Amino acid sequence: MGNVNIKKQIHHLLKGNSIELVPVTKEHIEFICDEESDTELWCYEEHVETDKECIGKKFIKRIEENDVFDFIVKRSSDGAQMGVVYIWECISTRKSWEIGYVILPEFQGNGYCLESVKLLISFAFNELNAHKVLGMCHCDNKKSVSLMQKVGMSKQGVFREEYLCRGKWIDQFYFSILEREYHNNYKQS
Repeated sequence: MGNVNIKKQIHHLLKGNSIELVPVTKEHIEFICDEESDTELWCYEEHVETDKECIGKKFIKRIEENDVFDFIVKRSSDGAQMGVVYIWECISTRKSWEIGYVILPEFQGNGYCLESVKLLISFAFNELNAHKVLGMCHCDNKKSVSLMQKVGMSKQGVFREEYLCRGKWIDQFYFSILEREYHNNYKQS
């Protein structure tokens, strides 16, 4: 895990055309607690923690961890906090990193999540030395499926009846992009 410690030192602001990904700090915890505890926002998840104190402690701890990077998605034009994106190391020996993302409803449909995830994937391959970036989603989460395809991820499989969501067993889709695919796709665009 020696390289991961170095990686945490490069955790910095990531700038896109219309958004900035700002590393989460203690000043962002109230925003994080509000969005993380919103059961409607996380309607495709198997469990949503609603205890804001518990959420706050979790994310304060994550600030110090060396294998997870959390970013606030801010609109460049006015600094509005629009959501959060996350990347964490799954299996260090395989150089695999998993992504997660959420954009508040009032900011959805404007390409902010797409731009955020592209920046996150670029960060993974160009700065974290990832071999693979993966993402998973509820089978009915069509926006997430579309987003992962738009950023060049391929559907790798279906985890059948992977988790219980609102009383029903749900299939979960598994997507990934390899380092060579990233470099081939992003050189062409």
